[in-house]
Amino acid sequence: MSIKKPIFSQTITPQKLLTLIVWLIVAWIFSRPLIGIGQNIYKSLGSFTSHTVQGIYESKSSAEDLLKAKTLVQKQENKISLLEIKLNYLKNQIDELDKLKKLLGLKKNLSYRATSATVIGRTPDSWHKQIIIDKGIKNRIMLGDAIVSDKGVIGQIVDIDKSNSIVQLISDPSYKLGCKIKKKNIIGILSGKTNSVGILEFIPIGTDVQVGDVVITSGIGSQSLPATYPPGHPIGKISKLSKKNNKASDLYIEVKLFEDLNSLSDVLVFSPN
Repeated sequence: MSIKKPIFSQTITPQKLLTLIVWLIVAWIFSRPLIGIGQNIYKSLGSFTSHTVQGIYESKSSAEDLLKAKTLVQKQENKISLLEIKLNYLKNQIDELDKLKKLLGLKKNLSYRATSATVIGRTPDSWHKQIIIDKGIKNRIMLGDAIVSDKGVIGQIVDIDKSNSIVQLISDPSYKLGCKIKKKNIIGILSGKTNSVGILEFIPIGTDVQVGDVVITSGIGSQSLPATYPPGHPIGKISKLSKKNNKASDLYIEVKLFEDLNSLSDVLVFSPN
């Protein structure tokens, strides 16, 4: 019985074994830089992935911060808007208090019976000539009573019922108001032109009047009746002066009214005692 050689020794000859060893050495030599390259690639991929993930988290954090900042700014803007509304309300309240103080001052300084009133409307067919106030007969208001404000003359009551009264404004061209130029005692008649300008009539050419002169109520009554308006109450000031007029002997004089008849609110009704 013969003994068989191992398969390894049968198939691999010394020449083949030598060739195999050579190839293993070559493979080992070439594999070292490849391992380095692989490691570098792995490191690069890891670093890139890490930076990318970090960038995503940072971008997300920045977006969240921007959103929070925007929400905070919006809240602050809302607070500022509310504060502005409150501030405007307080300013209006202060203005109203100032008006009331001035009106009360007028009551104390004049010998007329005075009643505070509020403008509640205008008549549609005479929008620029009449107003309606919230006082009437039950408040002892009478026809012919004068209407003034702390700034100037407004008009005169021409119609009345139990609770309300209609006031003819001095801006009505048909209305005539006795007045004088302050400090010069020059008497004239004021008639309406617009809600901000009146015409001062019957002032002869050559009279010592100038642009800027203040016009006030004359305080002159008729016969035994007292004057409709308290004396010396402001009306306006001369804004235009010209010799061109239909009446060659009179000056053409425009008076800028002190009171804005387009935006009336609180007024006083003056009744002679």
